[in-house]
Amino acid sequence: MAIFRKIHVSFWRDEFIESLTPEQKYFYLYLMTNDRTRQCGIYEITLKQISYDTGYNEETVRHLINFFVSKHKIKYSETTKEIALKNWGKYNDSTSPKVKVCVNKELLLVKDRLLIEYLYSNDTHSQEEQEEEQEEEEKPDLGGNTAITKDDLIDIRKKDFANQLVFFLGQYSKEMIREFYEYWIEPNKSKTKMRFELEKTWDLNLRLKKWERNSFGKKKEVVKANQPYL
Repeated sequence: MAIFRKIHVSFWRDEFIESLTPEQKYFYLYLMTNDRTRQCGIYEITLKQISYDTGYNEETVRHLINFFVSKHKIKYSETTKEIALKNWGKYNDSTSPKVKVCVNKELLLVKDRLLIEYLYSNDTHSQEEQEEEQEEEEKPDLGGNTAITKDDLIDIRKKDFANQLVFFLGQYSKEMIREFYEYWIEPNKSKTKMRFELEKTWDLNLRLKKWERNSFGKKKEVVKANQPYL
């Protein structure tokens, strides 16, 4: 458990932070400074604990987490109850060798390895042409056997996409979520991109609302292959 957390003064001048409501600013600051945070930017915490600490009910907590997930600022694993903060290093970074050793040790304790990929890997959403030309992708050096091969990347992103959708099961039916998932994970011919990755813009929350509103799942043929992630 950390004794304190430092937040750079530039936090309050960040364009994204300035766009938030007071409630969202408070919640985001809580995520970055609560006593369960780790130096690596990934830590375990339950919705019940967040609710107790902040005074919000669990429905409000889930709504706020969904908001920051949709803005690509955090990822939350329902399975392991772990959260990853995308901008942790931006506001809470350190060049101390001791801190780096601490980070490597903490990463070995992370249960959901997709969260490590989310924070520490190179961008896996570059242009398709670049991906096909690139012979080998650089992998994060985390002091252990955590490197991810190129063949694994699309499967990892598929599981990551499913993990994001789990958060919306309280708002939409499991059947609708599954149909949405199976439609958007269809790969391109070269097997390097899924359908949702080829979109110029992508807001998961808005896409789900539009899917429900237009009943897309009933109009489109759903792939019948078994999907192990939902």
